[in-house]
Amino acid sequence: MPKILVAQALSPANEHLTAFFAYPIFMTAAAQTTGRPELRIQLPDGTTRTVALERDRYGLGRTLANDLCYPEVSGLSREHLVFERTGTNWTLRDLGSTNGTLINGKPLTAPHVLEANDRVTAGQLTVVFTETARPAAAQTVIFIEKPPTPPGGTTLTATLDGLLSDEKEIQGIGHMQAFIRAGRELVGHMPLETLFELILDLSVEAVKASRGVLMTLEDGGELRVRASKGAGFRISSRVRDLVLNERRSLLVRDALRHEALAASESIVAQQIRSVLAVPLQAENRVSGLIYLDSPGFIQEFTTEDLNLLTVMGNMAAIRIEHARLIEVEQAEKLRAQELAHAAQIQQSILPHQFPAFPDRKDFELHAAMVPAKEVGGDFFDFFLLDPEHLGFVIGDVSGKGVPAALFMAVSRTLLRAFAQHRATPGECLAYMNSNLAVQSDSAMFTTVFYGILDTRTGELQFANGGHNRPYVLAVDGQPRPLSLESGPIVGIMDGFAYDTYTGQLAPGESLILYTDGVTEARDKNDTFFGEKRLEELLSAHCGESAEQLVASLHAAVQEFAIGEPQADDITVLALRFLSTEPRP
Repeated sequence: MPKILVAQALSPANEHLTAFFAYPIFMTAAAQTTGRPELRIQLPDGTTRTVALERDRYGLGRTLANDLCYPEVSGLSREHLVFERTGTNWTLRDLGSTNGTLINGKPLTAPHVLEANDRVTAGQLTVVFTETARPAAAQTVIFIEKPPTPPGGTTLTATLDGLLSDEKEIQGIGHMQAFIRAGRELVGHMPLETLFELILDLSVEAVKASRGVLMTLEDGGELRVRASKGAGFRISSRVRDLVLNERRSLLVRDALRHEALAASESIVAQQIRSVLAVPLQAENRVSGLIYLDSPGFIQEFTTEDLNLLTVMGNMAAIRIEHARLIEVEQAEKLRAQELAHAAQIQQSILPHQFPAFPDRKDFELHAAMVPAKEVGGDFFDFFLLDPEHLGFVIGDVSGKGVPAALFMAVSRTLLRAFAQHRATPGECLAYMNSNLAVQSDSAMFTTVFYGILDTRTGELQFANGGHNRPYVLAVDGQPRPLSLESGPIVGIMDGFAYDTYTGQLAPGESLILYTDGVTEARDKNDTFFGEKRLEELLSAHCGESAEQLVASLHAAVQEFAIGEPQADDITVLALRFLSTEPRP
């Protein structure tokens, strides 16, 4: 029966590289059973989470009361939907969510029995119901270790901690000169790419190697070549794993005579003889390796070479880390400047001069947005369609930061441009939805409320695309929802129609529009600000002007969440109707 190499280890007694071999004694085949129901949940950042359905019920939403909790995902309600086991089947139900649920691209209006590969869309989440086969029994393999034969080549190893604890001295004039030169060269300031070349040059010259390569560990654990002298490198995986995983420096004087390494295809193909490899190690973190070898002949690498290069690897790792931190700091400064510029641009896009219509006495209007980051995805706007009709809008784009700000600017421009044609609010939202859904490849969307006020009579026309319901604040301090009617969120799928509804403001009444950054602000106890607290606040400030209402609401949210980071943009727009008298 053939040998299977399963591990490498170092013998503590002589620090020689030792190979362990194992023989498979017993193995059971894995049979397949019936399908197991699973949910594959795709998050907005592209990552996927798989959940095996083992209980009878799984709730999904933004609060911690759900089994599947996603508080940062836009478009979800607090308790959005539920997956339930019904006999041998699984059923999907919407829990009266604000933005609704789609099943295979169609609105979910009644409980749906799930079938394999059904696709559920809830806000920015995509959930696929699957049934996967699973093994009835896990594969069982029993190994018996076989003692190795003594290696033919000489192998030495060293660790940085061992060298430092033993306080070994650098021996020999050549090694001391190399060490001093490395210390002098590595204190300078240079770009990372230049630094990689310098470190490899110093290493090759210090031990008189024939060729070498410097590699760094990147995100995901992959090695990236940063500098090389020579060509055709194929580094043995055994050498690589020993250096990176065990943080050991390795010296092999004749790899072709070493039983473990001589079996390596890369060693044989390149006729590698001497090998010297050390980790780039700072503290306990390994960021890469330096690998040196000599094809075709035996280079007399020494123990002093091994020790010198190990310490130089530590010096190089510290210098590389320092250079990276400098580059990150510079990149962060540039990013901060760009974000500050983006914030200025965004503020210039949104209306920012108040009172917006100083000559109008028949209404008051004020609005303010506080972004969670430097730039935000919330937006508001208002404009006169003619002397008697005022258009106003508020929206909340999915996500945050620069992408949301760009999507916000496009959304606002689309609505404002189409509204000038005196289209109804429902027609404006349908136009926005069609253009955003067709043109957007980013899977972003927005909630939108758009209304038109007749400044003579107080009559309202409005349409709602999945946004929070506005409140009408009566003169006596009683707040009431304007309407519970709402259409789907805007931009997620083409073809939706949006209805236009009507309402009425009496003289002195105010209309309060806001984004979910208000009601979903949290305090130190993880409690939401909530609609009830919003209604109580509005009632307490019923006699205030539009500007005072906006300021009071922002201040109340800030005081409620004091000490907690702002999780979402906070936007409020207040419109107060003052008179039914005709304009002269």
